[in-house]
Amino acid sequence: MALAAALSLLPLVDVLDLETASVPAVVLSVLAGRRMATLRPARYIFAALAATGLLVSLVQGSLTSWIVVLLAQFFTVLLPWWAGSWWRQRAELVRAGWERAERLQREKALATEQARLRERARIAQDMHDSLGHELSLMALVAGGLELAPDLDETHRAAVAQLRAGAVTATERLHEIIGLLAEEPTPEGAEEDIVGLVRRARLSGVSVVLEEHADGASDAQEWPAATRHAARRVVQEALTNAVRHAPGALISVRVGRSADELVVRVANEAPATAARAVPSPRAGTGLISLDERVRLAGGSLSAGPCGEGFAVVAHLPRVPPVPPAEEVAPGAPAREDPDDQPADLRLARGRARRHLLRASTVPLAVAGVLGATLLGLYVYTVQTTSLEPTDFERLRLGQPRAEFAGVLPQSVSNPSPLLVEPSAPAGSDCEYYRADDNVLDLSESMYRLCFDEGVLVAKDALRRR
Repeated sequence: MALAAALSLLPLVDVLDLETASVPAVVLSVLAGRRMATLRPARYIFAALAATGLLVSLVQGSLTSWIVVLLAQFFTVLLPWWAGSWWRQRAELVRAGWERAERLQREKALATEQARLRERARIAQDMHDSLGHELSLMALVAGGLELAPDLDETHRAAVAQLRAGAVTATERLHEIIGLLAEEPTPEGAEEDIVGLVRRARLSGVSVVLEEHADGASDAQEWPAATRHAARRVVQEALTNAVRHAPGALISVRVGRSADELVVRVANEAPATAARAVPSPRAGTGLISLDERVRLAGGSLSAGPCGEGFAVVAHLPRVPPVPPAEEVAPGAPAREDPDDQPADLRLARGRARRHLLRASTVPLAVAGVLGATLLGLYVYTVQTTSLEPTDFERLRLGQPRAEFAGVLPQSVSNPSPLLVEPSAPAGSDCEYYRADDNVLDLSESMYRLCFDEGVLVAKDALRRR
């Protein structure tokens, strides 16, 4: 940056012309803005640059040259530096955007993996519920065959082995899969409560089904989530009753009203003569069932009832709708375009503040230059304008000394847009503005030519 500033000062001392110094100054200024993270050094250099140019111009006695060089410095040093600073901030924003894109990609991959794991867990839950129920019924049937009086010992041993295998399989299934508190998908071609009860009867379970409906409330009119939760309640309660109270009578009661579905599964005390099926380790079936009912918007109660056990579930006709802001566990959150991540928001704010501060330097310099040029223009107009009445009183052949008091400062060169006639041979010509109105941009001028101090020509110069 200092080297670019030094190059811009060389035209003042006639070491380099302005065109030669401009190209390297622009390149160095852009590179400096690209690499400077703070603004303070740039401000010091700009201030020193302007002060040095002013000092050199005062020593040379030419304030106009300083204005020209200052304008050149504005376009070859200041503006390129600001462009380089903007380039750097833009690169930082792009880098922050790519970093965020990479992070979002990683989060998307993580969310996909979590969704895959959730689906595997859901499948495992459904496998446990359905296979556990079937294995329990299988063990019950095998236990009944094992007690048959007309069965020979060979078949009895085979049936005992079959029952023990079913119990072991249930236990291994419980150990491997576990009972997950995930809500299964309610869709699927699964049998309803009537089908569950029918299959349990075919397996030798003593179970009765009672259905009560207050008004027109067909089972198929209920939401799938509610029907699925009611089916799971009956399935889990039947499995527990067969496992813990073999041979006991089980009653399944389903009551439907306009707003609620009530499912009650109760079993009596187990028959004393029945041989209990060995139970797997204590699980979390009722806990999982309670969570499933809760997710359907209902409530579950389970406990002793007389000498038996009862499970009661109350399910609403219309399941609750999750709040709009609630997001499923592991699902990628929907992003609000106005709610940017903290790192990207900070990067944008930092870039915006830096660009605002960096913009104050060229804007301030441009304002100072504009005010200086405007003041210089007004000063030039007022000090180089010859009144039209004074111009008309001038006579050819009149000595300059007679009217020197009314002549203002002359202009070194006229505008190239003015039509200028040939000057008399051997004369020296001076140029003056034709009007002191600062808003007059016609550039009309007066020309006075003198030969040995005598006025030999006077002309009003107009545009072509």
